[in-house]
Amino acid sequence: MKKTLLVEGKDDQHVIYAIRDIYGIPKNSFTIEEMGGIENVLTKTDLMLVDGSIDVCLGIVIDADEDLNARWQSVSGILSKAGYQNLPDLPDATGTIIRQDFLPDFGVWIMPDNQLERGYLETFLTFLVPENSKSWEQAKKGVAALENKPFIKQNVDHTTKAEIHTFLAWQEEPGKPFGTAITAKYLQANNPNCERFANWLNRLFVENP
Repeated sequence: MKKTLLVEGKDDQHVIYAIRDIYGIPKNSFTIEEMGGIENVLTKTDLMLVDGSIDVCLGIVIDADEDLNARWQSVSGILSKAGYQNLPDLPDATGTIIRQDFLPDFGVWIMPDNQLERGYLETFLTFLVPENSKSWEQAKKGVAALENKPFIKQNVDHTTKAEIHTFLAWQEEPGKPFGTAITAKYLQANNPNCERFANWLNRLFVENP
């Protein structure tokens, strides 16, 4: 029985490893495959649902990027093609799980929280910044004060990405990767946003009969 989670990149993969371990989700309950980008995730999802290589459940974690609705429509189109019916018009705020007879269970989490119109893994990580963190406030001020903003290109604003990297650069051990930063508690997983994500993983992969 195969249970697989597809993610866009290594940062996503290691963040999920860290959350999985902190919340005590069994390591053997699913495998995580990083695909090297959103298009690869969607293409692999389409192929796996069509060729029958998933017999129990498949999950994906993708960024909303600049348009949550466009991301959801892309996923819905793949599911409809594979034979899923009565799909919701919008993703579930607690993480979408589709269960249908004779088809694999399917789950999708759209970063950061299935609700914000735009966002990324890094946006999700800002939810994990310790409350009242002075370093976080200084990181945001520092990024805002930059005259040249190379992280804003072609109408795509990656300010949040710059802020979270700056915040981690100012920790006791600077520049830790995202997953390690969670394990080191520079980013704290004990909050409702992270708990919702962990609960989605549990419902999809562990509680799945």
